[in-house]
Amino acid sequence: MNASRYMRLGLVDDDPLTLAALHALANGWRAEHGMAVVWAVRSGDKAVDRCVDSRTRPDVVLVDMGVDGVDGAATCARIRLCSDSIVLLAITCHSLRHYRDAARRSGAQALLDKADMAGLRRCLAACAAGEPYAQDGFPSPARAYGLARAQGRTHPLSAREAEVMDWTVRGLTAREVADRMGLSESTVKTHVRHAITKLGVRGKLQAIMAWSELRRLP
Repeated sequence: MNASRYMRLGLVDDDPLTLAALHALANGWRAEHGMAVVWAVRSGDKAVDRCVDSRTRPDVVLVDMGVDGVDGAATCARIRLCSDSIVLLAITCHSLRHYRDAARRSGAQALLDKADMAGLRRCLAACAAGEPYAQDGFPSPARAYGLARAQGRTHPLSAREAEVMDWTVRGLTAREVADRMGLSESTVKTHVRHAITKLGVRGKLQAIMAWSELRRLP
């Protein structure tokens, strides 16, 4: 099989050992089920950035729900606002009942037990085979995307990108924002470009309008 036809898989977990174990498992299933890990990160912000970028956008993302460095539900919600097709599989080593509602509301298609390797394998194999996948009670990616956009109460921007946009909508130039935040002007402009992409708009003016509207929501 050509590598480009493999299901592209992203992994998000702040524990390096768990991340390495998931990476090794998925690579072990690569030949049989046709999947390839395209990235493995320990940061929700990095995961969102890779889902937005067409060069690193995966088909499926495994997101740990209960970790110190990554808010799994928030990460899923931010990714969902950027995509109506990425399958989000929330995973946890804790009680499934505890995280089920949060996973469903965040736009995930399933909540899986980390200890259930057979179940995880079946789920990924189904996704790799192109089968529509969503556990009972969970929305499809397209449905979850529509709900997220309709609610409009979360956004896909990182904390730094949000702060840049907060200053930008107040009329500050990139240079002025840079001075206030202690950043370089080029870094501020990069954050604005990322915000434009993540908000799904064309250009800085539309981003300002969209961000202003989001900030007015209750």
